[in-house]
Amino acid sequence: MSRDPTAALPDPDTHVPAAETAAARCPYCERPFRSEHGRDLHVGERHDELSEAERDRYEAAVEAERDDLWLFHAKAVVALGVTYSATVILYTAVMGGFF
Repeated sequence: MSRDPTAALPDPDTHVPAAETAAARCPYCERPFRSEHGRDLHVGERHDELSEAERDRYEAAVEAERDDLWLFHAKAVVALGVTYSATVILYTAVMGGFF
């Protein structure tokens, strides 16, 4: 799959505030990023001619994203379970089931 890195890209706000410096820049389009993680994801998704090291960093960044997403989902399920349980207990207490 060949992608033109300049074709049909959204026009992102790439301004870096004066008090900040870019943590990383894309080696292909010079776009600044606040983290190397963001740059690695961008390079792997937007540019085709990747070195082996860039491909490895991209795959590691994707894996980290999957792990973060799994943890978010786990926290959401736990939060929903706690909310549901608290609601049932409160409803039971208010309706006189406990006392």
